[in-house]
Amino acid sequence: MPLLKHAPPGAAVRQPVEAVRRLIPLLVLALAACGGDGAGSSEPDTGTAPADAPDAITAADSGESFALAAGAEVSLRLTSEYLWGEPVVEGDAVELARVDYLQDPGFSEWVVRGARPGTATISSLGEPACAGQHGCPDESARFRVTITVAG
Repeated sequence: MPLLKHAPPGAAVRQPVEAVRRLIPLLVLALAACGGDGAGSSEPDTGTAPADAPDAITAADSGESFALAAGAEVSLRLTSEYLWGEPVVEGDAVELARVDYLQDPGFSEWVVRGARPGTATISSLGEPACAGQHGCPDESARFRVTITVAG
């Protein structure tokens, strides 16, 4: 025997709708509670954390973001195919120290040290070392990486 035999027309539809209407305020409160305290980062979440820094960051890594622990070090090596300007650091999360060699190793090198928690960007501009020679590229090379230092 059907349960709704004596129910007025449309009652079967009204009951679920009324149940949903009663649940809406509870759902809104639950979703608001998931939002946190409102003190989150103002930067958009890209959904991906920076990769751990490799043993050496090179020009091929330009445009990448890396994670580095406070106190940890990584080499920055830029090829001698370009004459690189001294790298510029934006932010105070890392410190840069030039490495000098007695014999040219084929690259310019700096040690990047995670100084304090935060984010820093390292950038440099390189001019072709072969400038003025036949077959030499005319374009400068731009290098830029972002380093996030964890506490």
